[in-house]
Amino acid sequence: METTTASPANPQPVTPPTKRTRHSGHIVAIVAGCLLILPGLALLAGGTAAGVGQAFVTDEDGYFNFAIDRIDSDGVAVAATEIFLAGEAIGDDPGTWVLDWLDVVLRIRAEGASGTDEVFIGIGRSADVEEYLAGVDHSEVVELDGFTPRYDQLPGSTTISPPTEQDFWATSTAGSGEEDVEWDVRGGRWSIVVMNADGTPGVAADVELGLSSDAVTPVAIGLVVTGLLLTAGSVVLIVIGARGKKTPLDPTATAPPTPSFDPPSRDDAVQHDESPEERKASPVG
Repeated sequence: METTTASPANPQPVTPPTKRTRHSGHIVAIVAGCLLILPGLALLAGGTAAGVGQAFVTDEDGYFNFAIDRIDSDGVAVAATEIFLAGEAIGDDPGTWVLDWLDVVLRIRAEGASGTDEVFIGIGRSADVEEYLAGVDHSEVVELDGFTPRYDQLPGSTTISPPTEQDFWATSTAGSGEEDVEWDVRGGRWSIVVMNADGTPGVAADVELGLSSDAVTPVAIGLVVTGLLLTAGSVVLIVIGARGKKTPLDPTATAPPTPSFDPPSRDDAVQHDESPEERKASPVG
């Protein structure tokens, strides 16, 4: 009977033990990730706030509104004359590409204190408004303390031609009850004026200001996307830097060689049965 000896299984190579080490590049990655994650989170928060505000804070016309305390003056007008919007004059229409792109619209609503007074609202270039109000008694808004306007009272005559007869206004309206004007914001020096429609002294009105921009939604989306990318990239950099690189405990260590195995020859593997004569000749223990 012929028998064969089975070959042993091939031994697996031994992997030398390793450790994680950090080099200067890993430290730089951690520092860069920490520096970028803060602006990334800020952009993400800002974009989210702008989007939420546009969706839930604006009115049905898309305006962010805030009402100021009642304005009043014993003079003929209340004017805000120091509204400066940076822009380089281009012909008769000053403005900048930023304002054009933002497409900001200012809305002013006013109602006479008695509800029946005819109120006038006008927006014009400051040079024209200052010339119109020169020498007459009126109040200039110098600041808003919260929602309360603070004035400088400029004395003068109480007689002025009605504002409705002037042709320098960029936009204006007049009437009883609630009146409003909408104005596409442009660069330059501009003034807002509230008066009685007939120009008589003693002005009192409740005013609400509103701002809208078609750029709020795309800006919010851009901020959120940029914030997400920065934040995700920062996390990746921090993880890469913190994990480091695998290196052997002994840099010179290598896996031991795989032991060789020589299979037995056919002559060694085959055994012959003993003949009867061989069994008789074999000593019996």
